[in-house]
Amino acid sequence: TRDEAGQMKGLVEDLLFLAKSDAARHGSAPTLVYLSELALGCLLPFESVAFEAGVTLEHQIAPDLTLMGDEGPLRRLIRILLDNAVKYAGPGGTATLTLERRQDKLRITVCNTGQPIPPEHLPHLFESFYRADTARDRQAGGYGLGLSIAKSIVEGHRGKISVTSAPGAGTTFTVTLPFRAPARNS
Repeated sequence: TRDEAGQMKGLVEDLLFLAKSDAARHGSAPTLVYLSELALGCLLPFESVAFEAGVTLEHQIAPDLTLMGDEGPLRRLIRILLDNAVKYAGPGGTATLTLERRQDKLRITVCNTGQPIPPEHLPHLFESFYRADTARDRQAGGYGLGLSIAKSIVEGHRGKISVTSAPGAGTTFTVTLPFRAPARNS
């Protein structure tokens, strides 16, 4: 009963987040976010999870990358993508988080070497309650909201999110966010 109540609480919190995200997009003032440090901090909780799952967790995080945004949702975005990558890398697989600057964009990629997602599912992955593999997700306790929340966070930061998946290459989620240097005091 306690586990079920915990799962239901998580579901309600996710639904509330999605419901509030449109209103929050227009009402919150962005602040300076140290994205490199935030990304490194997100990795730490997943080290033990990856180890238990037999997954190698790797990262390539460029130092000193910042942007104007909302730190809490950005942390949640990276955690959602890492959680999926570790879950679906499979035993002996690898999950990799990369953060880099490309011209006027910050790019976050999260890759896993697990089984590819069938092409017919790719266009629907960011829809609420959509699950490409219902048996596997139900076993893992998912409701099909994580990637919908990730998309909402990215769009709230005027960015884009995409996914590619192919045999031999695994699955890669790519987030691009507009790079905005912090304002300088005169």
